[in-house]
Amino acid sequence: MNKNILDRIVAETGVPDLVEILSERLAASDLNSLLLEVFSRKTSQITPAELLRTYRQNRFVQPAQVDFVGFTEFCLDWLKSAQIVGFQPLQLSPVSPLGTCSALGTVHQNKVVSALRGTEVTADATNVLALESVVRRQAQGFPVEPTHFSVVHRHVRAQEIPKVPGFSAHFSILGLTSAGRDTGSFDFEKENLWRQAKFYKTYFEENLGISPVKVRLKSLDAEGEENRLFQAVLSFLQKTEPGWEIEVIESKQVEQEYYQRLQFKVVIPGFGGQELEIADGGFTDWTQRLSGNRKERLLISGMGLELLYKMLNSKVWK
Repeated sequence: MNKNILDRIVAETGVPDLVEILSERLAASDLNSLLLEVFSRKTSQITPAELLRTYRQNRFVQPAQVDFVGFTEFCLDWLKSAQIVGFQPLQLSPVSPLGTCSALGTVHQNKVVSALRGTEVTADATNVLALESVVRRQAQGFPVEPTHFSVVHRHVRAQEIPKVPGFSAHFSILGLTSAGRDTGSFDFEKENLWRQAKFYKTYFEENLGISPVKVRLKSLDAEGEENRLFQAVLSFLQKTEPGWEIEVIESKQVEQEYYQRLQFKVVIPGFGGQELEIADGGFTDWTQRLSGNRKERLLISGMGLELLYKMLNSKVWK
């Protein structure tokens, strides 16, 4: 929140340590009870006319500008195709535990729609799939066999968006996760990045008739260290898929990087001959941190499914 706004609220209430009291001294359950009462009183003052005005103005509540039936069929086909190659589809809750994005990733909580009862509106489904992966894998004693999930989920993001047609505070994505164990020689990393990249590439080429599809690999090198993971994955892909076009980009791992050691992108032809990075993914340490087990590994990827659907059905694309 803007510091000027906080200063004004503190001045008006006459409680200089108001934020500290609410965020650090109150138990989460007590804060929830307090906020429930606050919102109950606030909503009791809302008139139907005010409600309609808010509906017209609030960017979070507007319907999606998409052919719902056609888009739903499009989503279902992606999920069916992912299921065929081993990704179990999940229907996630619209909300996730408070801090799901900020505690795991690099997303500031201000970019997430925080809610009551210890929840937030889901802003990144792959974070939730990481949680579900740990719950299931922990119950099974962390098996060597990977756990693969797929999801189509409607994300809600709180950051400002361009006020132009086509941009929305909520949008649907396709997410894939592969959670497993470190068995040595980067076998998990090699096999599962190949699995996810191959799924995207095959769907675009065979189901949508879009080609050429390029796989872009970006190394995220730690200072003074050889990126053995990246080299192992690159060599494996070149050997396993000699016909693939693979572009390599070398870079340094920076602080607060979303992925670790490697990022991959799926690149398709875009408007006017321009390339379009339509999907991306990489390795994270989320399952390690959640489980406290350093042998756990996780590969995530995602794609703007709604954006792709709109592009495929636009006059410009056709």
